[in-house]
Order: sequence, then structure tokens, then C-alpha cells
Amino acid sequence: MAAGGLFDAPASATAPKSEAAAEPAALTVSQAAAAVRDSVFAIGRVRVEGEIGSVTTKKACFFTLKDPAADAVIDCIMWLGALGRSEAQPLVGKRMVVEGRFDFWARGGRLRLVVDRVSLVGEGDLEARFRALCTELRGLGYFDDARKRPLPLVPRGVAIITASGSAALADCLKISGNRLPCVPIHVVHVAVQGAGAAEEVARAIHAVNDNAERLGVDVLVVTRGGGSREDLQAFNERVVADAAFRSRLPLVAAIGHESDVSVIELVADLRASTPTQAMVAVIPERQELLTQLDAVWSRLRALVRQGIQVRSQHVRGLALRACLRDPRAMLGRPSERLSRALLRMGHASSRLVATSLERVRTLESRLQARAPRQAVAVGRNRASDLSHRLDLSLRGSIRARADALRALAARLEAVAPERTLARGYSITLDEDGRPVRDASTLSDGARITTRLERGMVRSRVERGG
Repeated sequence: MAAGGLFDAPASATAPKSEAAAEPAALTVSQAAAAVRDSVFAIGRVRVEGEIGSVTTKKACFFTLKDPAADAVIDCIMWLGALGRSEAQPLVGKRMVVEGRFDFWARGGRLRLVVDRVSLVGEGDLEARFRALCTELRGLGYFDDARKRPLPLVPRGVAIITASGSAALADCLKISGNRLPCVPIHVVHVAVQGAGAAEEVARAIHAVNDNAERLGVDVLVVTRGGGSREDLQAFNERVVADAAFRSRLPLVAAIGHESDVSVIELVADLRASTPTQAMVAVIPERQELLTQLDAVWSRLRALVRQGIQVRSQHVRGLALRACLRDPRAMLGRPSERLSRALLRMGHASSRLVATSLERVRTLESRLQARAPRQAVAVGRNRASDLSHRLDLSLRGSIRARADALRALAARLEAVAPERTLARGYSITLDEDGRPVRDASTLSDGARITTRLERGMVRSRVERGG
């Protein structure tokens, strides 16, 4: 590397026209990149201690080494051979010491620390804070499954708290539109990382809960895309955990990738691995709802048919009862019983009167023989009064029973087939005198009788060719 400065012009550059206007000649990109690479190589082998950020392993292991206190980050690469020989593996959130050399890739313009050895120092500051907060919140019941609420079957509206214009928001809106576009989506923009992001997310959760009725929202989704532990730190703060715990709306959290776990996801009513999965859990698929409605409709129709069949059988059973088939015959039997009872009652009353008169005469004879005429008159009057009262009682009993019989006859008359015939209907009977309810049961040439209000008509069945 030439002396005098990193970007001094090469010796072959064109000489300046004058001393006052002298300027260094412009380097090509390749020359500048080579100068940077030479300077980086000059640093030599280094040992760096820091907290491991995101780790991705493909053809090599790519990870970040950061100092959260100073907000400084170094991109690192570790070839798979060196990774296999290393005593420790890069672990997200762990404080580790890495050894290697800096290199500069001119093609991508990337400066990386090429690591060949990793050793564990201890848990990183962010990981330690995460574990301590989880222990505290678990003791307070923030993570208990018993307090977590189910999501509504079909939400009136969904509020999404995330960064506007983010890939996470785009995924959520796409899934919502594909599954059930009629569900309104309310997007609440917040910063998802950096200073003040945690407080902003907590305020958004409180605001959506306070305005849920006005917005028509009954479920809340908090989401963002993947990132390092430091990028996701806003969702590992106590203020966000408190807001999620106090949310009156069911809350779904999808923070980072599937392997990332944040405090808000542990507090939320449901944790989703990705923003897409969050919306799949919140919004039902339209075709699934239609299928469920069809199934419910089919069950309802089957229940209605079954109810109609049961009640039809009951009605047919009632129609077969004798009191409905021939009310007059049913009325005749109690009428005969009442007539016999009245006849027996008349005979009994006659015998009772005769017996009473005979007893009165006997008493009168005894009184005439033993008592004065006044006592005989009193006895005769008393006997006459008793006879009169007995006669009245018997007549009243007979009259009450006759009234009951007439009421029963009127009720039976009201349901008699003759009343139906009087309204213009008719009854068709087959050759055996049974009612005909279905024309298909009659054979060609069969004789039938049609009963009208006045008279009957006999006919023969004739079917067309």
C-alpha cells in the first residue's frame, strides 16, 4: 500500500496543471476495495466478546455479534469446517468470545469477521433479562392457560398492531382478503423496534381496548416479522406484557420467526408462529363456514321431518279411536247406562217412598194406640215433610244427571262426522265400509259409497286407459 494516505492517487496519474489546483486522481471501485481489504488484513487476528444475535446456517454459519449497550454490531461468518471443530456453537442471546480475522468482500461490499473459534462466556444481557422477566411473570400468573380466552368464531372486526408497510402487515391483509374479506381490518401503526417502541405498542393495545365498541373490534393481533433478539426486544418488555395481560379483547401474538419466543407471545391468549398463521387462527375460511351452515341446515331439516312423522303417526292413531270414528255409537252406550240407572233409581225411589209410607202408617197406628191425637198429627206432618224432601232430592239428582248427559251429547255432537258433512264435505267408504284415504288402494271396478249430509251415493271405480 502506498505511503501518504489510504486513497492517494497512483504514481501513473496525470500531473496537476498547477500547484494551486492539484487534486488526487479518482480511484476505481476495484482500487478502493483493494485498499480497504489491505487495511482490514493489516488489523490481524482479533478476539472479540459480545452477544450473539441472529444465527443462520446454510453453506456457512452467518451470525451477528453485538454490544447492546453501545448499539454496535459486527457481521460474522464461520465456515462449516471451523464450526465443526469449535468447542462451542454460536447461540442466540449468549455472550461469547469469537476469534478470527476481518475480511472485505469487494463483490458485495461486505465487511465480515471470519471466525474460526467460538467460546462461551455466559448468557447475554438480553437473554438474562428475558429469563428474569419470564420467571417474575410466571409467578404472577401471566402465563396461566386458565386465564386465556377462546377466539370468536367469526369476528366483527380485527385490529392489527404492527408497522405500516411491513411484510407482516402485507401477509395479514392478504390472508384476510382470501379467507373472509367481509371482516373489517383496522391497522394501528406502531414502531416495532428501537427506543420507545415498547411503550408505543403498549399504548396501542390500551387504545384498541378502550375503543373496541366504536371500532366494532373483538379480537386483537400484535405482529411483526423476524429479526435478532435485539430487534424483537420491544416485545420482551414489562410494559408490553402488562398491556397484553390487561387486554379485555382476546389477543393473538405472532412475533418473529417460529423459533423466536417473546414475552408477549407467552402472555397472549394465542401464540402464532407467523403473521400468516395468526390470521388463519383469527379469521375463518369462507368455504368452511358455508360447509358448516349446510351441515346445520341438513340436521334441521332432518329434525323437522322426524317431528312431522311422529306427529302424523300420533294423529293417525287418534283417528282410529272409536269415539272419533263413530261418535254416535260412543254416545249410545253411556245413554243406555244412564237410562238403566234412571230406571233403577225410579224403582228404588218408589220402593223407598212405599217403605217410608208403610213405616209412617205403622208409626201412626202405634201413636194412635199410645198417644193423643195431637202427637199423631205432628208425626203425620213430619212424615209428610220427609216424604216431600225426599221427592225433591230425587228429582234434583235426576235433573243433574240428565243435564250432564245432555252436555256430553252436545260435545260428542260437535265432533261428529255429520257436522263435517254439513259443511259440504263427504266421506267415501269402500265395500267393507272403511273410509278411503288413498285412491291408489281402490281397484278397477270396486264399489264405493259416498256419504253426504243427506243420503248416500253408490258408485263403481273406473280407471282410464
